[in-house]
Amino acid sequence: MAPDPGQRSWQKTADHQCGVISIRAAVAAGTTRSAIRWRVRSGRWQRPLPGVLVTRPGPLTRMQLLWCALESIGPGAVLGGACAAALGGLHGFDEESVTVLVPPGRRPGPRPGVVIRHSAQLGPADVCPRPYPPRTRLARSVVDMADWAARPQVSHAVLAAAVHQRLTTVAELRDVTRARGPIRQRNLITKILSDLERVHGSVPIGCQDGTLNNARSGRPSVGRMIPTQEYGSSALSSTATPLAAQSERI
Repeated sequence: MAPDPGQRSWQKTADHQCGVISIRAAVAAGTTRSAIRWRVRSGRWQRPLPGVLVTRPGPLTRMQLLWCALESIGPGAVLGGACAAALGGLHGFDEESVTVLVPPGRRPGPRPGVVIRHSAQLGPADVCPRPYPPRTRLARSVVDMADWAARPQVSHAVLAAAVHQRLTTVAELRDVTRARGPIRQRNLITKILSDLERVHGSVPIGCQDGTLNNARSGRPSVGRMIPTQEYGSSALSSTATPLAAQSERI
């Protein structure tokens, strides 16, 4: 089968996203739906989530999973929580599910392996300026993780780790907490930050068991320091199974 005229256009988009592209973008770039169906049927491409294509065969990498979640949910979606923090350099808090934040007004349906969270505060100051992949800034990601944690000890561990790994400062975390809008654990986070400021450099990370994050390398995640449920994840998460093949009509 000869390459379609729009191949160069979709290829450029897919290459920027680890081989992942939305069906809408592929069609807009000139790829025909019949060409997409042929590539999926032949195994050259994959369709792991509704509306999303992976233009390479084989098991999906962690980075491809992140891009699939974002492309499936669409405009305005950004990685958040532990996923975003891992891309920002935070070690020790892997999670297998993909956390995606969506702005007000978006109501995407459930996706396997994806935790969707709605944020009333998700402006340019909250999002990392580097667009690949779109994600919340490190300090915002860490504050979100502390807010979503099911136990105070986990909130403490996350905030302390970010400071001790020299990824952010107590002052920056405090500023993000003030600006974040509605936040369930505001008093707890404020107290933890005050404690860190008083004894900076002597607070133990407090994490046990698990493996370090592999997100930046593109390798599949093999474990996590803090179980997904520690962040208060809802039933939308599906951390034990890979993304299922989709039977949507193209």
